[in-house]
Amino acid sequence: MEKMLRGFLGVFLIGMCLFPGVGFAEEGEVAALKAQIDALSRKLEAMDSKMMTMEKPAPGAQTTYIPPAPGTDNTLKTALSDIHMGGYVETQYTGNLDAGKGTNIGRSLSDKSKDTFSVPGAKIWLEKLANPEGGAGFRIDMMMGSDTRYFFNNFQTDNLGVANGGSSGSSSFAFEQAYVQLVMPLTFWAGNNILPHAVDVKVGRLTTLAGNEVIEGYNNWNISRSVSFGYAIPFTHTGLRATYSLFDGFLTVYNGINNGWDNDIDGNTYKTLENAVSFSPFKNTKWTTATYFGPELTNAAQVDGPNGRKRFLITNVASWDVTSKLSLTGEFDYGNQNRFQLNSDGYLDHRATWYDLAAYAKYKLTDKWAVAYRAEWFDDAQRYRNWTNSATGLSGTPRDLANTLTLEYKPYENMIARGEYRIDHAGTGVFNTDRRNQNTLGGQLIYLFG
Repeated sequence: MEKMLRGFLGVFLIGMCLFPGVGFAEEGEVAALKAQIDALSRKLEAMDSKMMTMEKPAPGAQTTYIPPAPGTDNTLKTALSDIHMGGYVETQYTGNLDAGKGTNIGRSLSDKSKDTFSVPGAKIWLEKLANPEGGAGFRIDMMMGSDTRYFFNNFQTDNLGVANGGSSGSSSFAFEQAYVQLVMPLTFWAGNNILPHAVDVKVGRLTTLAGNEVIEGYNNWNISRSVSFGYAIPFTHTGLRATYSLFDGFLTVYNGINNGWDNDIDGNTYKTLENAVSFSPFKNTKWTTATYFGPELTNAAQVDGPNGRKRFLITNVASWDVTSKLSLTGEFDYGNQNRFQLNSDGYLDHRATWYDLAAYAKYKLTDKWAVAYRAEWFDDAQRYRNWTNSATGLSGTPRDLANTLTLEYKPYENMIARGEYRIDHAGTGVFNTDRRNQNTLGGQLIYLFG
C-alpha cells in the first residue's frame, strides 16, 4: 500500500510538471500542496518503521515452533495411536488409637506403618488391546511405593533356592503386570453356541485370579486390606494363561501354568496349575471359583523330592448388585500345604491348613458419598501363614477377626477420598505384646488418570 501511495504522488507531481497550466494554480497554493505531500511522506515513513518493529520478537521472548503437518507415513504416530495409558497416585495415613501405640497395625500384610503418612502405591500402565477377532497386544503395569515390598518377588533366588543377585524385597519399584497378549480365532467352531469362538492367551507376569481384593487400592472398597488378602492367597503369577467362553458367553474359563505364588523365577522344577470359572447365575450377580495346585517350596527345601510338598488353594467369590445403590460380596478361601517343617522341630510330616470368610457391603448415599463395611475371619490352625511359622510359646487360638468401616467421598470424577475405622481381634495377645484387640484409623486420597 505504501508503494501505491508513493507511486500515486509521483504521477501527480509529474502531471503537474507536464501540464503547468492546468487549474491555473497560484504560487501559494502550489507551496501549500507540496507541504501536505511532505507531511504525508513523513507519516508513511513512520508507519513503515513501526511495522518493522512489530515484526521483530520482544527481547528475551521465546518463539513457538509449529511443526509441519505429519505425513501419512508417520510410523511412530501410527504405532502410538492405539496404545492407552493411565495410572494413579495413592497417599495414606494410618494411626493407632490404643494407649502405648505398640508395634502392630492391622493384621493385613501391607498395613504395617503406624502414625505416619505414606505412599502405598503410584502406578503407570500402558496397554494395547488385541483385536478380539484375532490379533496381538500387550500390557505393562509399573508400580512404585511402599506396598511393592510386600506384593512382589523381584528375582531374588533361582530355581535351586540360591540368591541370584536380584533386587531384594525392600525394592520400591516392580512390574505388577507385564505380558504379551494373543487372541486366536477358532473359525472351525463358528456358529457353535457351546464351544468357544476364540481363545485369549497371555504370557508373562499377571495378577492372580484368587480372592476378591486386588493390589490397586482404588478398586477395593476399604483402605486397609483384609487379612486373607495378605496371607491366604497369592498376588501374581509368571507364566501362561488362556481365557475362553463357553455356552454363548455364559461361562468364562481360565486355564494356566506358571512358576507358582509370586515367583518371577521358579523355585523348583515343577509348575503350578491354575484354573478358574466365572459366570452370572442370576441377573446382577457374579460367581468366580479359582484353584491353584503345585509345589511352592524351593528344590533346596524339597528333601522328599521336587514333586512333593504340593500346595492347594481354592477361592470362591460371589457378588450381587442388589440395587443401583447397594452391592454385596462374599468370599471363602481354603488352602493347605503338605509336608513342611514347623518351628524347626526337624519333622517334615506337618500339614498346614488355612481358611477364611469375608463379607463386604457398600451403599451409595449420593453420587459422591458412599459407605462400605467388611467383616472377616481368618483361621491359621498350624500358624503357618499369618503367624509366619514362628509362633512357639504363644497360647490361644491362632485366629484373626476384623471389622472395618469406611466412608468414601468423590469430590471429582478422578479423585477418591476415604476415612476408615478398624477393629482387629486376635486369638492371643499379639497387639502391643500382650493385647488381643487393636483400634486404628486410616485416611486415603487417590488421584486417577487415563
